[in-house]
Amino acid sequence: MTTPIWQALLLTLLAAASSRRRFEGWLYLCQLDEYQPARLWRTASRRIRNNWRWQVTLAVGAIAMAVVAAWPGLSPRAIALLLAALLPRATDRPFGKRGELRWTARARRLAATAGAFTLVVLFLALWSGWPGAVGIGGIDLVIVAALSAAVGMSVPNERRRRRRYMRQAELRIKAVGPLVIGVTGSYGKTTTKLFLRQLLDSTDTPCFATPESFNTTLGVCRAINDGLRPEHRFAIVEMGAYRKGEIAEICSFTHPTMGIVTAVGVMHLERFRDRARIAEAKSELLAALPESGVAALPSDIAERERLTAPLRARPVWVGQPADRWWAEQLSVSPAGSHLRLRGSAGEDLQLSVPVHGEPIVADLLCAWAIAVELGISSATLAERAAGLVGAPHRLQVSQAGGITIIDDAYNSNPDGAAAALRLLASLPGHRRVLVTPGFIELGPLQEQSMRELGRQAAAVCTHVILVGKRQSASVAAGLREGGYPSSQLTVAADLEEAQRWLPQVAGAGSVVLFENDLPDSFLEPG
Repeated sequence: MTTPIWQALLLTLLAAASSRRRFEGWLYLCQLDEYQPARLWRTASRRIRNNWRWQVTLAVGAIAMAVVAAWPGLSPRAIALLLAALLPRATDRPFGKRGELRWTARARRLAATAGAFTLVVLFLALWSGWPGAVGIGGIDLVIVAALSAAVGMSVPNERRRRRRYMRQAELRIKAVGPLVIGVTGSYGKTTTKLFLRQLLDSTDTPCFATPESFNTTLGVCRAINDGLRPEHRFAIVEMGAYRKGEIAEICSFTHPTMGIVTAVGVMHLERFRDRARIAEAKSELLAALPESGVAALPSDIAERERLTAPLRARPVWVGQPADRWWAEQLSVSPAGSHLRLRGSAGEDLQLSVPVHGEPIVADLLCAWAIAVELGISSATLAERAAGLVGAPHRLQVSQAGGITIIDDAYNSNPDGAAAALRLLASLPGHRRVLVTPGFIELGPLQEQSMRELGRQAAAVCTHVILVGKRQSASVAAGLREGGYPSSQLTVAADLEEAQRWLPQVAGAGSVVLFENDLPDSFLEPG
């Protein structure tokens, strides 16, 4: 028996109001997932699985209301559907989030389209009577499906906008005429970009660099269109990739002459499926360089042959003795790193730089190599290197209340975490504390890598605070395998709780490493 249309309309509006917070939450997660439906569905699967108790409560409540609504008589049906419409709000337990939805033009367009889809589905379900209650029980899936459909419908329009922004950026580069240097890699690209900008930038040779982590096609377009000025002689473009073809697309309108590939690691392995595909994606920058160009690369980079297969430009290798540049005698202190920089042409310099750790040195070598190729003297570079500032949350060392803090919270990976633990072990301190949720998006290597992190931490740390019971379970297993005492392990629900625990396990004279911080789409429910 169908519901009167006027009742169905009122119930639809009520259900929509009850689901508003869920809708905005899913739109926020869709934005974090860069409006890619496949990534959104993975996030949805993870969120619903972690939040299963409230999802079951919603489903059971909806089925119960459906049974009552199917009962003969108008009053029970109307009351049951009314209660069903209120269930989404009553059972909403979203992940805690640190960021906020950005109401960009694209977000508003998607909200309007997906909202219309959701309203139509709710109305049809509620108009049909008791099946409407069942439909409300699956409101999260309805919203995710509506957002995915809205993204799909927007593809032609977004492609046109994308091409227009790319063309604007290309014309801006052509008008200014800077020498373009592309920087990519599984990790280290933002730090390398910042180092290179600081080594190149001067009154005579102003240097532009894409800001922060603007490394997607649209992010690069926006950065160039808003920030590239006629006085810029160099333009450094950071290039990221979640799938094959993205770096090639950025190169198609930036036209780099020189390039750096910092690393081929296992970050985002869940998306690429194997390291060979990651190397192929990064090689798109090398393929875009002209024969007259130059590429700087660490000589121990993974998948070297596959990575450099399309390279026509001249390679400049760094990192190992007999390469063009390498470092020796690295030592660290809270103030920074000291190293001996050697070159194949006989260069031999002592450098003190206010940054820390082995990965940072590798990034510096790549930036240094490009700067030398552009004609800057080693003496000038050494002077500029003494004032280098690294990227936020990448092995940043600071002091607070007598505690040395190593902030390596940005987008951790197994290689970087191992280096961060070595830095933790090398800095002076009577207590060494690790705060971490572990890793994400490592696909088949996730479990193994998390356990290895636990085993490595067991050999270094006097106390470990894990963030997220489910997320960090494999790290805890690795700690146990390493013989780590359970009395020195704390598991916090979130980073805020972890920080509340810190004063109890770390006092003045301690060293604390914050390794990784999960994006909001991976946060566990409270």
